[in-house]
Amino acid sequence: MADTQNTTAPYTLQDIWQFPVKGFPGRRCESVKVEANKLLPADRRFAISNGHPASHQKLDQGWLSKRHFVQLLSEARLASLSLDTDEETGKISLKNKTGVLAEAPLNDAEPVMARLQAFLPERFDETPRLCRLDTGGYTDTDAPWITLGGSASLADFGAVTHTPPDNRRFRLNLIINTATPFEEFDWAGKTICIGTTELEVIEPVGRCATINVDPDTTQREHDYLRVMRQLYGHTDLGMFAKIKTAGTLQCGAEVIVPV
Repeated sequence: MADTQNTTAPYTLQDIWQFPVKGFPGRRCESVKVEANKLLPADRRFAISNGHPASHQKLDQGWLSKRHFVQLLSEARLASLSLDTDEETGKISLKNKTGVLAEAPLNDAEPVMARLQAFLPERFDETPRLCRLDTGGYTDTDAPWITLGGSASLADFGAVTHTPPDNRRFRLNLIINTATPFEEFDWAGKTICIGTTELEVIEPVGRCATINVDPDTTQREHDYLRVMRQLYGHTDLGMFAKIKTAGTLQCGAEVIVPV
């Protein structure tokens, strides 16, 4: 455990997010059981192929970089859709604001993929495929890292861009209540404790133009990367972290950061 005799006053864990299907909206969790050196259990377990024949030849290789999958960076309309996966019932459903567009078994998702192609016909050369990793997830790095960030950082970004603070732009797994924007950058190299679970904080998360997409309207807004460079001198928000010990992460739990 971290040395509690040489730590800051505790922060608290505000939100837990998992994003079961890469590139699609996620869901909040009140608590989640975690294991050492693994992602959150449902995070990025699934991804939707980009429909390109060259990518389809590689889909059985395991983890692949994000260019092989449909993503919000290149398709803002994904923000208006949700892909709900339920591994208990073995179902996947495609939804928009009007309701369910298609539903199918997880092990035979072609009807849902065909409906997605019909919804975005110019996006796919071939019918996309639902891809699944039994271990790990389709994160932007093949390392088993999660992401965390401070509430003050999200609030400050919202203030300077005149947008509501919204983790849907950034897709962080853990939001920690903080008082100062970007103070979590100083946690790099430290082991923090959330309840009884230890996490090693690694390095900042560099951002891409996905943050320009309004998660409610699905419209691309201003160049917020440029705003960040001008005002902050960087385009980072959030930190990569590695889970060191198994446990249960619970919203409201104390977060202890070594001095």
